[in-house]
Amino acid sequence: MNTQRLCPVYKKWLLLNPSDARQHRLTMQAQAQKARQQGRLEHARELGYQTFEAAKTILCALQPISTDKERTVQEDILAFGTMGIYLSSLLIEAQRKREAHAILQECQQQLIAILPLHATRPSVCKLITAIQQTLEHVYLPNEVSQPMYQTLH
Repeated sequence: MNTQRLCPVYKKWLLLNPSDARQHRLTMQAQAQKARQQGRLEHARELGYQTFEAAKTILCALQPISTDKERTVQEDILAFGTMGIYLSSLLIEAQRKREAHAILQECQQQLIAILPLHATRPSVCKLITAIQQTLEHVYLPNEVSQPMYQTLH
């Protein structure tokens, strides 16, 4: 999905300030959940898209990975995957199944792309694999009842 919902200046700030960016991601995620609970579903979806894009930006930021930052990397990967699933569920509620499927595919592709960057970190690789397996089995209503993985290959 090439639709950008974040301002380029904000995205650059996210890239240059990963610690603050993580806090912003958490804040946006909480706002999306609150909007959903309040029944403001369109606003929740827009915030979901923004949070997903922020999580992806943080995930793709080139940062030195030391052993003490491995947990942070794992949290970034987990946030990206879970935000993708959450956004997908918001889209399914709105009967926007194609968009939901596209988000799940984007998650899969991004995780595949970053996997080689973490090849020397078994715990990170295991987490990526676990999230990929979860994404493969996310159920989309009224879709062919096969894991998403089969539709990608």
